[in-house]
Amino acid sequence: MGIVRLRTGQPAGPTLASYAATLDARRYACPADLDRRLDLLLDPIGPHRLLVVTGRAGSGKSAGLREAGRRGERSGRGVVALDARVDDVLARLEAVEGPGRVVMVDEVDALGPALAALVAAIARLPEDACVVLAARTLPARWLPDPFAALAVQVRLAGLTPAEADALLVRWGLDDPAARATLVAQAGGLPLALVLGARAWAAAAGAGDGDRDLAELVRSSGDELVAHLTDAALDRLDPDLLAVLVLAAGVDVPMLAALFPDRVEELVAALRETSVVEAVGHRLVLHPSLAGQLADRLRAEEPVRAAAAVLRVAEHEHARAVAGEAGALPRLAALVADPGIRAGLGPTTLGRHYADRWRASDAAVVRRELAVRHPGVWPVVAPWLGEGTRVVRRGDGRPVALVAALAMSAAEGITGPRRRLVAPVVEHARRAGGPDRAVLSAVQLTFDDVDEAEVVRVRNAAGLAQCGIGNPRSDHVNLVGDLAEERAVLEAYGYAEAVSLRREVDGVPVTTWVADVGPPGLAGLLHAAVVAEQGGPEVDLVAALEDYPAAGEPVQARVRARVAELLAAEPVLHDLVVRRYLTAGATHEAVMRATYLSRATYFRRLRRAREILAGPAGG
Repeated sequence: MGIVRLRTGQPAGPTLASYAATLDARRYACPADLDRRLDLLLDPIGPHRLLVVTGRAGSGKSAGLREAGRRGERSGRGVVALDARVDDVLARLEAVEGPGRVVMVDEVDALGPALAALVAAIARLPEDACVVLAARTLPARWLPDPFAALAVQVRLAGLTPAEADALLVRWGLDDPAARATLVAQAGGLPLALVLGARAWAAAAGAGDGDRDLAELVRSSGDELVAHLTDAALDRLDPDLLAVLVLAAGVDVPMLAALFPDRVEELVAALRETSVVEAVGHRLVLHPSLAGQLADRLRAEEPVRAAAAVLRVAEHEHARAVAGEAGALPRLAALVADPGIRAGLGPTTLGRHYADRWRASDAAVVRRELAVRHPGVWPVVAPWLGEGTRVVRRGDGRPVALVAALAMSAAEGITGPRRRLVAPVVEHARRAGGPDRAVLSAVQLTFDDVDEAEVVRVRNAAGLAQCGIGNPRSDHVNLVGDLAEERAVLEAYGYAEAVSLRREVDGVPVTTWVADVGPPGLAGLLHAAVVAEQGGPEVDLVAALEDYPAAGEPVQARVRARVAELLAAEPVLHDLVVRRYLTAGATHEAVMRATYLSRATYFRRLRRAREILAGPAGG
C-alpha cells in the first residue's frame, strides 16, 4: 500500500469547521431577551459595552456566546473567544488589539478571586470594544461604578414547551411522541433537549427503526449526567449526595441537623461543585440533574434513598410545625403522589417565579382576564395591589396571581374586598373558629395554564403570604368556578362548601375547604412521605427500646412514625423524643429537665406508649 500525501495549507472550499458552525447557526434560535440585549451591545452608537449572560449549566450560555460572535463577524468586527477554564484570560485580554473587537469570555465563574482582576483588564480594552461574559452566577455589585453603567445583563430562563418542541424540530427530530417525551424530561433545559436529539439520531444511525422511548429517556438522561457532573460530585459524602439529590436544596440548619459538627466542611465541598447553585440561603443541585440522579439512587440504593427522604421530611416537618412557611412546599416536594405535588412543591430553579404586584401588571392582567375569564376583572380588581403575589415567567410577564391571608386577618377586611371573604369568615366561625385557618380570596391562572409548575409556584406563594407555618384548614375561593381549578382542589382532597355558592357582580364564586385536623398540613404531608417510603411495619414500643442500636433507616422510620402518631399530643411527643430518641437519655435526666414529678412523668409516658402500641402503631 502506498502512502497518501495530502497537500498542505488551507483548503479552498468549505471546511468541516465552517460546516459545523453553519449547522450550529441553523439550529439556534436566540431567546428574545438575549436578542434584544445583543442588539443593544453591538449598536455602534449605543452606550453599552458589556453584556453579562447568566444561567444554570446547560441553559444555553455558550450557544448565546457563539451567536454573539456570529453577529460580531457579520458586522465586520474581529472576534476573540476565551474560556476561563482553559485560557489565561487576563493575559489574552492584555494582548487584544485593533478597533471594534468583540471579546467573549465563557465560564467566568472559574476565575474565582481573579474576578476583580478581570474587571480591571476589561477596563483597559479599547474604547469601542464590546465584551460578552457568561457565568452561572456572579456576586452582587461585582461591577464597580461607573463601569456598571456600561453593562446590560440577561439571565437565561428555561424554554417553554413550544420553544423546546421547536428546538427538537430544528435538530431533525420528526417523531411527535419522541419530542413530547424529551420535552417533558428536559424541563426546559436546552442542553437536555440537544442531548436527547443526539440520542435519537444515534439510534437511527444504529439501524434501530422502531426506537424505544424508554431507552431514549434513559440514554439521554445518562448523557446529561455525564455532561454535567464533575469529579467534585463523586467526592461528596454518599449520604450528603443522597440528601442533596432528593431534597429541595440544603441550608445550614438542615446540614446542622442531619450532619452535626460537619457544617463548614460540607458547605465548602458543595460550593466547590459546579452543578450546585446558591439560591438565596440554600444550595441547590442542578434540577435536571437532580431528577436523573434521584432515579438512579432509588434504583441502585433504595435503602439509602428512603432513609434520606425520611430524614429530610422529619427536618422539614419540624420547621413547618415551628412556623416556617417555606418548609411546607419543601416538604411537599418529597411526596411522590402527583395529586399532592400538583398543588404544592418548590420550583426554585424553574421557568416561573413568585413576585410582588407591580403597577404595570394591571393592564396585562386585565387584558388576559378579558380573554380567558370574561367578567371576573371587576370582582378581583379590588384585591390587586400590595397584598397580591404574582407568578411570572422568566421574562417577567405575569401568568397567575393569588391573594391569600390568615382567616383572622380576613375578619378585619372592609370595603369592596369584603364581598369575597365575609361569607367565608362567617362559615369558618360557625365551624369552630379561624384558628390556624387560611383563605385564598382570589387565585387565578390566565397564561401558561398547561404547565403544572405555575400552580405549584402560585400555591406555595399563597401559603407563604398567609404567615401561618402549619395551617390546619385552608379555604379557597374560585372566582368564576373554573373547572381546571376545581380539578386541582379535588385531587388535593378539598370539598366544596355548597352553602357558600354565590354570585358577585354576576360572576359565580364557590369556596372549597380542606381541614386536615390537629397535625395540620405539615402532618398530612409528613404522613404521606412516611407511607410512601414503605418498609416493614415495626412494633414501635419495642423499637423505642432498641433505638440506639438500630441502623439509620430504621431510626428514621421510627422517628417519622412517632411524630405522625403523636402529632396531636405535642407534650407526649416531646417526652418520647427526650427519653427514647436522644442518645444517652435516662428517666431521671428527663424528669429533671422537664421538672415533672415521678408520678406525672410515668403517667404521661405510659399514655404515649399506649398510643404508639395501638392499632396504628402496632
